[in-house]
Amino acid sequence: RHDTNLNSKSNLLRMTRKRAAFTLAEVLITLGIIGIVAAVTIPTLVKNYEKRVTVTKLKKVYSTLNQIMLKSFADNGPATQYLSAGAVVDAETTNNFFNTYWLPYFRSPHVADYGTTFYKRSGAYHLLNGVSNDVFIGTSDGRILFKDASGNIFLIRVDYWDQTYDSLGNSISAIARYNTTQLIWVDLNGEREPNTFGKDLFAFVADFSANNVVPSGYGLSDTKINNNCKKDGRGHYCAAKIMKDGWKIKDDYPW
Repeated sequence: RHDTNLNSKSNLLRMTRKRAAFTLAEVLITLGIIGIVAAVTIPTLVKNYEKRVTVTKLKKVYSTLNQIMLKSFADNGPATQYLSAGAVVDAETTNNFFNTYWLPYFRSPHVADYGTTFYKRSGAYHLLNGVSNDVFIGTSDGRILFKDASGNIFLIRVDYWDQTYDSLGNSISAIARYNTTQLIWVDLNGEREPNTFGKDLFAFVADFSANNVVPSGYGLSDTKINNNCKKDGRGHYCAAKIMKDGWKIKDDYPW
């Protein structure tokens, strides 16, 4: 009887072990389900992480630029002493202005040499709609390209084009003149792609009359900002959209 009980227990144990094991088919099905779930969720997690990183960097740049503006004005006074309204842009004045009002307030800035760029080509930036930007992305008269210690690339332009048109509306002359309202483009991941407005590249405006820096287009209507910051738009106002949305990249953002 004792042997019978032992045999019964052994048989029961073997049956339990047999039932607890997984077949190869079950393992493959389970792995397939895990793969499908991962394929669906991981891209979303990565995208949300990239959005959070972008917003964090953008807020930091915005704060830094405003702090620099206030400090620079307190130290140096109005910028009009360097940038006379309507004056034609030249290398010496541009150099003096940047060396006084901007560069001393960045940590270890690395300035691109005159006529050069950090990118593989001079017109490296793209609009949100995919069109290549035709502006020279480098240091020249009226503009400066530099990296800060965090790897951000800044292109600051103090020039605007004073154009003359004929009776048919064709441009017959264009003269670069100084402007105290200055365009700032910031590439948050340096030379790395996509180098596209609204993705890693954002536009700000520094106003040396009001002593502040705001996202480009910030004073415009929500409609104009949204029309600019969409998949077939230019993307120059995307920093304004993020700021107006409470420093968030929402579901309607053309990420």
